[in-house]
Amino acid sequence: MKQNTQTRKLLSVILAVILLVGSLGMLSATVNAASYNETTIYNFLITTMGMNPAGACGVLVNIEYESDFDPHCYGDDGTSYGICQWHDERFTRLRNFCAANGFDYTTVEGQLHYLNYELKNYFPSVYNYIRSVPNSAEGAYNAAYHWCYYFEVPANREYQASMRGSRAMSVYWPEYGSGTYTPPTTTQPNNPTNPGGTQTTQTGTVTKAGAYQIFTRLLQLMKVIVGELTKILS
Repeated sequence: MKQNTQTRKLLSVILAVILLVGSLGMLSATVNAASYNETTIYNFLITTMGMNPAGACGVLVNIEYESDFDPHCYGDDGTSYGICQWHDERFTRLRNFCAANGFDYTTVEGQLHYLNYELKNYFPSVYNYIRSVPNSAEGAYNAAYHWCYYFEVPANREYQASMRGSRAMSVYWPEYGSGTYTPPTTTQPNNPTNPGGTQTTQTGTVTKAGAYQIFTRLLQLMKVIVGELTKILS
């Protein structure tokens, strides 16, 4: 009986290890996709929308808060969607714009082109403000604050705008604002909208939220494994 109990415990440990490896694999794939999306967005903001790094940092931090760079993200009970969490009629405009212009509204590419259109046609003052901020840490703060307050308009927007502004200045600006940032060349990660992931493109570092998620999940699973090992050895 004791031997059977020990065997079951050992199998539990093996199962925990398998779950750990599998979970880390899935988290790694998720973070890789988010990293690619973050850099794709940054490059679009700079090259297509004419923002400087400070302005782009302000937009990036808002997109992190809204969707963690996931173009498939739903919110508000399914009424908000995408990297900027377009809500209700803005979600409808996203779909209609992409359908009329040959884009897939579920992709980062389609959503970025819609963002460019929406800003210029529905939020020109926000667009002009973001493009005019000084290329400095303070400019990154102001861009993030303004974008949150006037474009995203979340609940508790003054608090949210301040939080996002601080993060843009302390986290994103040091990464992108030096003027020497050059994304490495790699292959796009596998995802449902890009089967195979074979094309060459640019990607940046692991996103901040994604890295924290991996670390937290790893700790949780390690606690399970240590707990099972302790039971066997006791």
